[in-house]
Amino acid sequence: MLLNQKLQNTPPSGIRRIGQLAKQRPGCIALSIGEPDLDAPLSVRQQIAAAISGGDTHYPPNAGIPGLRSAVANAVNARFRSDYAETETVITIGSTEALASAVFAILNPGDEVIVPVPTFGLYQPQIEMAGGMYIPLDTSADDYQITEDALNRVLSPKSKAILYASPNNPTGTILTSASLDVIKKAALEHDLFIIADSVYDQLLYTETYKSLAGDLSVRDRLIYVNAFSKTYAMTGVRIGYALADAPIMAEMIKAHSFLVVSAPGFIQSGCQSIFSVSNADDVSTYRQRRDCVCAALDRMNLRYPAPDGAFYIFPDITPFGIPDETFCIRLINEEGLALVPSSCFGVPGHVRISFCYETGTLIEGMQRLERFVKRLHQA
Repeated sequence: MLLNQKLQNTPPSGIRRIGQLAKQRPGCIALSIGEPDLDAPLSVRQQIAAAISGGDTHYPPNAGIPGLRSAVANAVNARFRSDYAETETVITIGSTEALASAVFAILNPGDEVIVPVPTFGLYQPQIEMAGGMYIPLDTSADDYQITEDALNRVLSPKSKAILYASPNNPTGTILTSASLDVIKKAALEHDLFIIADSVYDQLLYTETYKSLAGDLSVRDRLIYVNAFSKTYAMTGVRIGYALADAPIMAEMIKAHSFLVVSAPGFIQSGCQSIFSVSNADDVSTYRQRRDCVCAALDRMNLRYPAPDGAFYIFPDITPFGIPDETFCIRLINEEGLALVPSSCFGVPGHVRISFCYETGTLIEGMQRLERFVKRLHQA
């Protein structure tokens, strides 16, 4: 019997593969997963527990319970001066399913989706499983920003959408106003959709963050995707959300209902007041951890783009003259430290360090990296 060829030709997650290698090495420190070690807000956990203990075990509405959809719309509107209605939201199984619902809603077979790289490896298989074509746009020569010339080189009559993440995973880079203007201009001139993966947009270390969510000129084509996972250290709770203009959202809700029916009702009930919880302490903790890792990389003379958001750093390892995959496997075997090779994100010559771990672990991890780097210099 012939299985799904697109799926068979798609390798499993490289990040998870590195994680499995790390588990096979006794004493290995893994700085490879974007899994915060902090706790989700106690009040939210208590409300989720109260909801299921109180018998909230039945089907919720497909698109989400009204109280949470309203809270999402109100919070996003307050942040970006947008005007989304409750009916223009959907509550999903994390941002992963929100993205899947988006591409299933907008793509026809052969449609091309332009994705700035380096970027998270999830996008390509989702686009291809929805019948689309994944078109990478390498931003590494432009300080991980998007220029008009670079974007024009990958635009074609088949272009249907631009999907980007800001802050970016793996670089932590935030797109500038100039980059967003390039995206907006292309979308308007070429009649493209815009999918803004904004899952890290509340983990910021700068005041310069900009979003297209409140730009009325692209309201009819923008899909804003987010989740509670990273903002509130709730990765396992699996609640995400998306907002889009009514005609787009109607199709996204349809796709969402066919994919998963709905997100669990008791979890939605417990999250209705989540936007009243501040994550400022978590951001302060991540900032301190970022600075700790950056200081260590500076001592090693490793270059990296400034991580202004998220909790990743993306040092350049090209001076060592070995492939990023080889670098990471040797680092696991020789020093017991797991990082992610940049080939997992669509570009060569870098590694991703996740700094959402406690400071002692980061310090030990950087000491192991420094020993490894010194040996490579001496080789």
